[in-house]
Amino acid sequence: MAINYFSGIALNNNELETFKVDNVSSDPTVTGVGQMIYNTTTNQLKYHRNDGWQVITPGMTSWVLSADSGSNQTIVDGGLVDIAGGTALTSVVSATNTVTVNLDDTAVTPGSYTYASLTVDQQGRLTAASSGIQPITGFTISDGSNTQAIGNGDTITFAHNTGLDVVDSATDTVTINLQLQDLSDMTQTWDGSSDEFIVLDNSESGSAKQKRKQSNGISLSSFAAPSADLSIGSNKLTNVSDPTAAQDAATKAYVDTTTAGGVVFQGGYNAATNTPDLDSSPSSAIKKGWMYTVTVAGNFFTEAVEVGDVLISKVDSPTTLADWTTVQNNIDVATATVKGIANFPTAGGLTVAAGAVSVATQSGLTAGTYGDADTVSQITVDAKGIVTGAAGVDISITASKVSDFCTAVEACIDSGLTAVANIGNNSATSYVVNHGLGTRDVIVQIYDNTTYDTIYADTVRTDANNVTITTTSVLATNAARVLITAVS
Repeated sequence: MAINYFSGIALNNNELETFKVDNVSSDPTVTGVGQMIYNTTTNQLKYHRNDGWQVITPGMTSWVLSADSGSNQTIVDGGLVDIAGGTALTSVVSATNTVTVNLDDTAVTPGSYTYASLTVDQQGRLTAASSGIQPITGFTISDGSNTQAIGNGDTITFAHNTGLDVVDSATDTVTINLQLQDLSDMTQTWDGSSDEFIVLDNSESGSAKQKRKQSNGISLSSFAAPSADLSIGSNKLTNVSDPTAAQDAATKAYVDTTTAGGVVFQGGYNAATNTPDLDSSPSSAIKKGWMYTVTVAGNFFTEAVEVGDVLISKVDSPTTLADWTTVQNNIDVATATVKGIANFPTAGGLTVAAGAVSVATQSGLTAGTYGDADTVSQITVDAKGIVTGAAGVDISITASKVSDFCTAVEACIDSGLTAVANIGNNSATSYVVNHGLGTRDVIVQIYDNTTYDTIYADTVRTDANNVTITTTSVLATNAARVLITAVS
């Protein structure tokens, strides 16, 4: 049985997939403009207009455009085919049903070129052309006394002896380098002043490494590291920098300065009277490593010190607490504001073991969660707020507190959540149904009062107490029943 619709269906530009029009053996007499049928007797697809049923005749609907490459394109009725000119091509619509494709001109001037230089694009067209000069077919090289003729295709080889290096470094370029490291060692007695040598200077790069130097101008750093102990013949090493690495040699001045900074005991310190003066206006003579022992407790700058504490200067001429290292010898009993020795009494519900403090385990108390859908939690605490007991107690509601539960619920639903009404008066196509439920959150359903089939109509939740039902055709008197349910 067909589903009854008493209102139009808006698909909102969505496709109507897998459907067929109304199949009939004869043209219907009850019609509407725009109605479509398929007559199975005449095998004709028809639509209705004001002057009756019209046959939809077939015609050309589309054709396929194809080429040597790319995807085929379907051209529908009225579609536009654009024949675009590709690279170096231009298309022109020159007459009815005629398209002319022309080869584009390039920037090359027509003519003849000698010893030509040519440029072509991907399509093989000349994009540039110019005349050149006649190429060299041969030349002559000379060393000043001898000559050699070089013909086209010949190879010139640059021979070299020890100490020279020839490199074909780039097109049309040959580089000749001096390679002194390739020369054999020689023995030479220096006179210490005028003798000159060619040496490698690693502070430079490339050919600049090779320089002429007098023997007395060659630095020791230019030589390799000694392979045995080095003796300077009871002479002094002068102008030596301070060491920075563990194996660097140290100068006398560096050693004197370093050892002067060791810890040196200077005596006792009265913190109550600041004697000697260390934190008020200390002497600039105080040195790094000077040490004092506190003999009378008091304050050292802003820090409390006790008898036996040790004060060590970290810098020369200290002026602040940060310039000192304080070594605490003993600590007093802690207070609310001063760190110190503390006592934790177990009578307060604490447990002390191996230096760790924890809350004592309560006897008869089991760790867990108390209270759920059927129970409530019952908690017992002591004066210090420690939980000493916990249990789940069943929820119990006295029977006298509940009466006619089902009847009361049904009456509530009937009175506040639902509404019904009959619609149809044999003349109107729009009906306002007042439900009085006080909300637009309602479910609306309509059925035929005769067949009891569900029917569909345009439904609008007008306001919180009314819905408007609109149909495309007139309903008979009380032909349909409307069911309204509020969503609570």
